Amino acid sequence: MDVSIRERDGVTIFDIQGRIIGSDSLELKSVIDDHIASKAEGEVKILLNLARVPMMDSSGLGVVVAAYTSVQRKKGRIALLNLGRSTRQLIVMAKLMTIFETYDNEDEAVASFQ
Repeated sequence: MDVSIRERDGVTIFDIQGRIIGSDSLELKSVIDDHIASKAEGEVKILLNLARVPMMDSSGLGVVVAAYTSVQRKKGRIALLNLGRSTRQLIVMAKLMTIFETYDNEDEAVASFQ
């Protein structure tokens, strides 16, 4: 798994490539946690771009849920971009679609944070 981070209009976009499964998910958790810790309350705006994530298991989903919780504590926002079919199914089965904001278009997703 590879994670690149970029900023766009005050939103931090995590471009994730590869499967988010097992121990790989711990690497993602560390990257996200470090970013959240570096931001002041109210400044956390995260967009997880999952376009190149072919598979996510329960460990990966746990990382995304933990990130959501951490962002909420900092009075920030987190959203998901470009969910693949299997990732969307996992989130639906876990009954989390009502919790996460999801987008299929990066421009719309970034604009939603403004």
